Amino acid sequence: MSNLITRAIWGALFVGILVVAILLNGVFLPIVLGLIMMLGIAEFLNLFKHSTTTTIKPSKLIGIIGGLVLYTVVLLNGNELLHIDVISLIVPIIFIPFISILFSKNKNPLIDLSVTFFSWIYVLIPILLIAEISAFQVDGLPAWTFVLGLFILVWTNDTFAYLAGISFGKHKLFERISPKKTWEGFIGGLLFTVLIAYLYAFFTQSETVFWVCAAVLIAPTSVFGDLIESRFKRLADVKDSGTLIPGHGGILDRIDALLYAAPFFYLLFSLFY
Repeated sequence: MSNLITRAIWGALFVGILVVAILLNGVFLPIVLGLIMMLGIAEFLNLFKHSTTTTIKPSKLIGIIGGLVLYTVVLLNGNELLHIDVISLIVPIIFIPFISILFSKNKNPLIDLSVTFFSWIYVLIPILLIAEISAFQVDGLPAWTFVLGLFILVWTNDTFAYLAGISFGKHKLFERISPKKTWEGFIGGLLFTVLIAYLYAFFTQSETVFWVCAAVLIAPTSVFGDLIESRFKRLADVKDSGTLIPGHGGILDRIDALLYAAPFFYLLFSLFY
């Protein structure tokens, strides 16, 4: 089976699982998002294990278990990330891993712990924000409308930036990090994302201005997310973040754009609704 067919099959399966989880919502979406979160944290921390240029050794156990506990605590408290009751639970959870410094034999245990904590910022927080959006109903629209729209716009930008890039790309966007990305690809991704956003607003009977603004915001932040993960992989001297999805690499390779776009989408969602 060619790599292209393998990539298409597994890509469609990944998208299908996510779309079904989003449409069913309820407990299904938080569970799927939680699994993605844990896999993402594991892959991010695993990057440093294979690195030949750094001696950082973050704790994958603390990263995954701590991330799962924090994720569960916030969800069980109604997705209110900044509620005082949630904060009173989160703070001790964050401080408990400090004890690992006492037993670490590494020369830089504080750096190891900082990288472990960073995995929560990089992976956990965006996933939590997506889960929080899924709990809202706006103007009678189903709760999944905004989450599905976020995923569709990120996927649209990624797909059409790639197609426009290979068709018309001449001027490099950020050659040092990602040689294949071009300004033509970026513009193509942006234009098609705006178009799909307009159509999505029409078919879901939601606010056109919001979705067009979301598209304008998601297009560049998705590119930044892709570039940032590429930078992480270059630091670790690896091609893919993992091997979970045949033809695609790891879970981070599939959600890198989403992780960076989600907080900005959440901000826009908060300003509008």
